[in-house]
Parts: sequence; C-alpha cells; structure tokens
Amino acid sequence: MGKRFFLSYLLLLLSLYLPAQSWQPDAGLVHPYPAKVTVSSGQNASFITDGNPHTFWQSGSPLPNGYLSQTGLNYFLHPQYYRLTPALPIKNPAFDGNTNTSINITGGKLTLRLQPASKLLLLSLKANVKDTLYLILQTADHRFFRYKYAPSENFQLKGYRPETPEKIITVRLESQAPFQLFELAALHSLPTASVLFDYGKIRNIGWISSRQLNSTSVTDIRVMASRDKQHWQPVIRLNPKAIPFLYEPLQRTVQARYLKVIFTLPLRNYQKAVLWEFDAYDRYGPYGPPPAARPSSNTFAQAFGINTIWGWGYSVYSDRLKPGTGPQKFIAVSKNVRSYERLDWDMKNPQQTPDFNKMAAGAGTPAKPWLNWDREYKVWKQDGFHIDITLAFKQDNFPDTLWKNTYREAFAFGKAYAEHFCKKEHLVSMIEIGNEPWNYNPATYRKILAGMSAGIHSAARVPVLPCAVQAFDPYSDDNSYISKYLDNTSSKEILGLNTHIYSYVFQENGKRTAVNPEDPRSAVWSMANLMRFRNKNLPGRPVYVTEFGFDSGGGGENCTHSECVSEKTQAIYGVRMAMILWRLGTRQFYWYYFANVAYHSFLHNRSGLCGSYKTGFREKRSFQAFAFLQQAIGNYHFEKIIREDKNVYAYLLKNEATGKYILIAWRPTTKEHFLSKAETLSVDRHVTKIVSILTRQTLPFSEANGNLQLHLSGVPVLIYSQ
Repeated sequence: MGKRFFLSYLLLLLSLYLPAQSWQPDAGLVHPYPAKVTVSSGQNASFITDGNPHTFWQSGSPLPNGYLSQTGLNYFLHPQYYRLTPALPIKNPAFDGNTNTSINITGGKLTLRLQPASKLLLLSLKANVKDTLYLILQTADHRFFRYKYAPSENFQLKGYRPETPEKIITVRLESQAPFQLFELAALHSLPTASVLFDYGKIRNIGWISSRQLNSTSVTDIRVMASRDKQHWQPVIRLNPKAIPFLYEPLQRTVQARYLKVIFTLPLRNYQKAVLWEFDAYDRYGPYGPPPAARPSSNTFAQAFGINTIWGWGYSVYSDRLKPGTGPQKFIAVSKNVRSYERLDWDMKNPQQTPDFNKMAAGAGTPAKPWLNWDREYKVWKQDGFHIDITLAFKQDNFPDTLWKNTYREAFAFGKAYAEHFCKKEHLVSMIEIGNEPWNYNPATYRKILAGMSAGIHSAARVPVLPCAVQAFDPYSDDNSYISKYLDNTSSKEILGLNTHIYSYVFQENGKRTAVNPEDPRSAVWSMANLMRFRNKNLPGRPVYVTEFGFDSGGGGENCTHSECVSEKTQAIYGVRMAMILWRLGTRQFYWYYFANVAYHSFLHNRSGLCGSYKTGFREKRSFQAFAFLQQAIGNYHFEKIIREDKNVYAYLLKNEATGKYILIAWRPTTKEHFLSKAETLSVDRHVTKIVSILTRQTLPFSEANGNLQLHLSGVPVLIYSQ
C-alpha cells in the first residue's frame, strides 16, 4: 500500500508542476462515425448529426405530389416495370416526375402493361383534355375499374385510389379526342421518407443513438444497413412515438458503409417525417471503451463513502443523539462521509466572509447565528469519519447575482474556511466547490472555482475538487457538461475531477428507469469519458464519484416512482456498481444517500441505506450488504479483472498486509437476480469458502484441475482462497 500511495502522490505532484499542455475542452467526447447525409426531401439535414437532440430535420410531404420525382416511390419512374402502347421513348415527359413537361397523345389512347402485375395504392394524373379522359385499371382476374378526368379539371394533378387490393395488370388512358399528358405516376406501397448515411468506408456499427419522436404521421421506422448501397439488411426498428433521446446498443455488430432510416407514412396528404438526431458508433457507444483495469491505490474502506447532512436526519446536533445512532450507526458502513454544507448557511452574500473562529466560540455564522460546524464535525471525527465537504450553492438559494468581485470574494471565503477547518481544527479532509450548480452562470462559477481553490490552498494543501460534471454529453438537459465549468485557468488548483453517476436510462415512453450497472447504456461507463478528459488536460489527478446509488422501497417506506427497484435489488445493484466504479479507477465513490428523505416517493428520496427519521432509520438490505463488505474486504485493494463478459463479472481483490486474496463474482443479471446458473472460473489458489454478500451464507462449490465450479446468481459472492 505504501508504494502505491507514494507513486500516486508523485504522479499528482508531477501533474501540477509539469508545463501545461493545450487545453482540450472536449477531450472526453467520443464522436460518432462521421457521415455524409442525404435526405429524400426536406430541409435542415445537417441537424440530424449536429449532436443536438433538440434540433431536427423534417421531410417534405410525399403526398399529394412530393412522391412524383422520387425514384423510390413513383413506380412509373422505372420503365422496366411496364410496356407502353403505343410505344413512347423510354425517357418521355409524361413519366419523368415533372408536372411541367408534357407529351401529346394524338390517338387519344395510351396503355401501360405492368410487368409484373403490381398492387397500386395511388395514381396521380395531370392532363389537358378536350373530352373526358378515362383512367381504366384492369386486375389480374380481369376486373375493371374506371375513373374520370374531366376538361374542367385541366392542368390539375388529380389523385385516384384504386378500390381494390388486387394486383393491376394494365393501366389505360382513353379519350375520344387527342390529349396532352403532363404526368402519370403511381405509388405501389405506402409513402416513405428516408435518410441515407454514408460513412465513407465499412464500419463496425454496434450502437445507435437517436431521437425520432414523430406525430401520428409516421407509422413505422426501419434502419437498414448495406456495404454497397445495393444489398440491404435490417438492423433495428425504431419507435416513432418514443419521446426521449435513446441509446440503442445493437444485439450484434453490423459491418456496413451505409445506413438508411426509412419512415413509413400513411396514405394521406401533407404527412411528414422528423428525425432529431441519429448517431452510429462501435459497440461501446458514446462512452467509448472502458479504461484498462489497474490495481487500486486505496482499499475498499478508503474508497467507499456515504453522503449525509448536518444532524444525520434528526435536525439536532450529533452530540445530542443517543449512542448507536447518527454517525455511530453509519460508521459500520463507511469511514468516509461527504456532507452538504450549504453556502447560504455560512453567509447571506459573498461580501460578508464568515469568521469561523467566532462561530466556534458560539457566535454562529453571518447567515445562521445558531450554527457551529465545529460542534457537528468534531463528533463525526471522534466517531472515526474522514470528512469531505461539498460547499453547495445553486441559483434558488445563493444566486450568482450575489457575487460582485467574484474571484476576490471566493478567495477570501476559501482562505477563511481552510484556515479554520483544515489548518487549525483538522476536521475537513477534502473540499468540493459546488455540488450541482448547473443553473449557475458558467463564467461566474469558473471565477468562484479559481478564487476559492486558490484561497483554500493559500491556507492548507487540502484536496480541492470542482462541482460534479460529466464529459460525454455537451447537450445534456441538466447542463452538466464539463467544459462549461472547467477551463485551463479555473482548474489550476483542483486536485481531481468529480462526477455524479446514476444508472438510470429513459425508456421510449419518456419514463426513466433503473438498469443494472453492467448495461452498456448505464452512465457508469461514462467514467471512461472523464478519464480521457483527465488524461489529456489534468494527467495524474484522481477522479471521484461523489454520488451514486439506487432508489428502493424498504426500511419501512414504499417506493413508487419510475426509477424504483426492490429493496434487495438496491443492495445487489449497489454492490455491483461500487465494484465496477472501483475497477474503473475511481479514487472514492460515495453512496447517495445515508437514509431516505421523510417525504413522498420521489427521485432520490428513497435512495437511502435506511428508512427515514419517520421509521427510526430502519436498515435496508443495502445497509447490511455494505456493512458486511466493510468487514470482509475493507482492507483489500482491487487487483485485476478475472472475467468481465455477458455471463460473469469477477474481480480479484488483495490484502497487501496479509497477502490474502478474495474473488468477488456475480452474473450481470437484469432480472431474476436469484436464479443461479453453473459457471466455471479459473483459479490458481485453493478456495476455502464462498459467501453471499446478501445472506452471508456459505455456498457449495467444487474444484478440479485449477477450475472452480459453482453456481452464480446476480447476487455477488465473496470467494475466499489461500
């Protein structure tokens, strides 16, 4: 452990003092395959691939006349499908899709014999006649359907819908007088609009991200793939009523140069298709491949933390709590605690820098005369916690307009805070500047970050993190993209990056639901984007996940919103996600939240490891699972991946003090988490026991020739060896 810590610290120091490289604000992004986009009709085709799911392309209307010039729709633009009597030139003005060109039919008769016979849904006719012109259709069973085009309709494009589903063998135009034919067109299938993507060369396409919300005008959307634009194969069907921007990992990778998105429209006039965004990637999608696993620099006990707040839900100082409650209860789960310290509790405006020494003496802060953070944090410290503080502010409680001389005011606060809580009292181990200030003016935030971090480091060399950001989606609805809040100037004093990750995805109906953390759509894999950004702009500095978790029932309270999972699933997914974050190289990861919020079932209000104050903080299965992990693997480091595939996840952990190893393994289930299946793992040590993290019961196994045979479910198990 000593060697790892020294090497990590040395890399961090080098990163701070090496000459700065050019700042790349989008270094974390994984760009979709570049494509040349061709649309069947309409405007703003560039919006389809502009990265912004709030802009869109809209097609033209195939009907009443938009289809005439489209070779994919107008059957009569293909002369190989019919024979004319009397014969006309192969290219002639009556069948060119242009209603402004014409040909004279001097004999008053023209017959098209279809080869082969074809079903026709619509015929369109424009003519100039002296006498009534009859459009006559003959079916394969010799039935006839007759329609009129009167002189009063001259120069109008008139549509005719055949009153039969049968195939047509001939189409005849007959009049008692010569006539001028401007256009005869036919639609043999439902009208469509399409978008063609040319990726320049054969690509391995394993992921599609799209937003294709349409009105009732679109009945079906198909994605087709081709190597040569001649032979097409189906890839996926998209739901035209899907509301949000969706991630669609494909069941199998498709090798193709071209993709075509085909929208089917009803047989009605003025119907259009819309495509907001469409991107194609390899199988890793917008997250890119995960970083290579490396041995962790910290133990599980050093890595895992929990989020809390002043009073631990009791709304009184922790020194007034009964033994075994508040911090004394949760020390069983984690030794790292992250507290939300609202800036509006410390001062009413940035011009009144708090005197924290006076606060400690009982005078309170400028905003809260009763407040004494020392009194609260000293109890936590005595109970064994390392304390991380997030100085939280957002527009509705500490608006950005309060800041006047932003850098100077932020510097003064940071210096005062660090001098007291870090240098003098040694209470705070790490400081985050902002929690989720995503509705703040980004330029104001960057000045706060630069000033406050510089002020903190003028007093104490405590680790400073920025607010939570992400590096994979510049157009995220929550406005959390990293380049808005960090630049080369504001990030000079930060000693790491910070993000919040929840394994939630939007479904087609617009509702957000939880998915297992191994799901390729899960934001847990966005750690790869943040790591790439870090490697380019802030090499050597650690990445922290200061919020992750799942909402569930249990602890005496229900959970009814769309993101909810069961109490047992919360424990199962929570442990699995913690292990994946550890494997991805996260320095520390903090569960949100220590307990449920005593309010209605709402996003994050049921993410606690316990029920709320109303239930006496009754423990959930997740509390018990993480408490067990602290006992069992608290002193272990992540060592390496044994397996990470669609069937099994298995990671090797090592206790560097004792040299002992533990394997943690599970199946990456999406449901039926307790269904066990036989699996084989290669082991090079003698297995002594296997224990479930949920029940703590030992499980049967057998060994033969270096292979471990066992039954694995979605519940992680600890495999002990010697």
